[in-house]
Amino acid sequence: MLAVVAERRRDGKSSFVQLVSYTILRDDVEMSETLSPERPFVRKSRSEDKIFNDLVGYATRNALPDSQDVIATFPDGRQQVRCDNVICETNCFSLATASTEMDMVAVQNTRCNDPVYHAILSWPESERPTPDQIFNCARYCLNRLGMEGHQYVFAIHDDTDNLHCHLTVNRINPVSYKAASLYNDRFTLDRSCRELELKNGWKHDNGPFMVNDAGAIVRRQKFYKSAPAAARQLEHFGDKESLFSYAVDNCREKMDALFLRGSYDWDGVHDILVAAGLELRQKGEGLAIYDVADDEQAPIKASDLHPELTLSCQQELIGAFTRASVLREVNREGNDVLLSAVDIESQYNNRLHRRDKGARAERRNARGEARQDLIARYKAYKTRFVRTGISADAARTRFRELAASYRIRKNNVRMTERDPLLRKLMFRALEVEKMKDMAALRLQIRDERKALKALPGARPLSYRAWVEVQAANNDAAAISQLRGWAYREKRKNRTATISNNFILYATADDIKPSQIRGYDTHVNRDGAVVYSSGGKPVLLDRGVLLEVADAPAEKGKNLVMALYISGQKSGEKVEVRGEKGFVQGTINSVQHFNKSSGKTVPLTHPVQRQQAGYTDQNQPDSGSVASQNDVRMQVPPKPGRQP
Repeated sequence: MLAVVAERRRDGKSSFVQLVSYTILRDDVEMSETLSPERPFVRKSRSEDKIFNDLVGYATRNALPDSQDVIATFPDGRQQVRCDNVICETNCFSLATASTEMDMVAVQNTRCNDPVYHAILSWPESERPTPDQIFNCARYCLNRLGMEGHQYVFAIHDDTDNLHCHLTVNRINPVSYKAASLYNDRFTLDRSCRELELKNGWKHDNGPFMVNDAGAIVRRQKFYKSAPAAARQLEHFGDKESLFSYAVDNCREKMDALFLRGSYDWDGVHDILVAAGLELRQKGEGLAIYDVADDEQAPIKASDLHPELTLSCQQELIGAFTRASVLREVNREGNDVLLSAVDIESQYNNRLHRRDKGARAERRNARGEARQDLIARYKAYKTRFVRTGISADAARTRFRELAASYRIRKNNVRMTERDPLLRKLMFRALEVEKMKDMAALRLQIRDERKALKALPGARPLSYRAWVEVQAANNDAAAISQLRGWAYREKRKNRTATISNNFILYATADDIKPSQIRGYDTHVNRDGAVVYSSGGKPVLLDRGVLLEVADAPAEKGKNLVMALYISGQKSGEKVEVRGEKGFVQGTINSVQHFNKSSGKTVPLTHPVQRQQAGYTDQNQPDSGSVASQNDVRMQVPPKPGRQP
């Protein structure tokens, strides 16, 4: 099991009510739902008033004495409650008032800037502990952190690939009002995980602590540092490859081999980095690695790439630091080029996505450009969007018309009434009526604006809702983005599998859905493209694989359509997987399909190629990649810069 401590807000304005609602009130989108304009993606309001009302409404939806939500109560005041699919435990009076109770205790300590503590205990897919075991582990970790007796809410989530439990804890002790110290809390939690694994006989997970051969818990001697937080966040939330990951993949092994060789100099270090489009420079009292093509890209610490790549360490071994011989020039076309003593084999591109890792460079570049174009189209949509509502000029006109009507009424009084006192009294009465009508008009305009805001098209769609609309229109880049979100979130509520027989493709091999006569096509929220025949799904394209349902009446037709879709893929990888009969039948159909359709299904597995009758002459070469090594490499233009 693993323990993760959530990042806290830097401004110290963490909210108990928002965290409690997030952990116990799940509002996840059903990923297997078909995209439809009638049901766009809408994120729930995160205002504290709305959240608190939801909590109270959930807790009071049944009469509390007869509520079926309470699973168990304990003599020490704990209670376990089921909230839909989430099982919770708290030592507060109720889940509805837990956040308020925590706030009341937290305000008693004026020196603690952030009393909200949030941690997560996660188990691997092979481990399925019971709720009682999970809550026992959570209380054990809480005691080890020195927060025994503190207010808490535990919530078990089983909607992802890994069963996990959220710990929401008040750092302020409800008796002494002292704040618990969180010094080295990550290491304390990780050691607690190893202790709980030994106690329950669970599989040992990776972390700062490990269990040695003697069964003792010892500190793991970790040679390489973990990825920086900024790089992890970029890859998780942005689905983009970070400069750290790029440098590690292209340079770490080579750098390690260089240092183990013993005889090297600064040129040898620079050659490894320059070949990957990186440059080692001195920064302050240390070294940093920069992207030679983009000085605006944030650098990484050299020691993050390799612990021995530090200024003090290397200067003792190979002498004073010298910079690499990389020159920047402008060619006749006006483009920036790099000149170096070694071939620049590859370069970092911040537009490439982490999920596409493993695909060919040209396809990764094309997909990165398509994703950037998708973002640009959304920005253009927001710029052109015109909000429906009552403008200030229109409201001002209505007020002026109302004021003009009272001026006319006053003028009539002035013309018809001769008694000065009575005329003055009537003027005062008209002023009172005018004030009442003005106030009523103000409320009317406010209600009208509120009603207009409630209309579906009153405000621009969020990026996710807009992407879903584009995906429903069979936009390939939008479907790829949906699959990226589904890949990141790892939710279980994805589109259900329709068959164990499938055709496997390359990494992130996404294409535009095919419009096939006789098949109904629709896209689900997780990016799965479903082809239905007779009201039943028969083909399911997930990008990396195409599932083929076993429908005897239409088996040949579905297989032909599967081969047709396979011909639209990149061809980097095409392998048939599943039952023996399906695999053999598909391979036997490939050669006939190629001849009759004029298309080619490029099988890449050597045995399947041979069985399908491919030879070296008629088998497309899916492994050939154009050489990109060039001493003079053109620097890709930065966003917004003319080439």
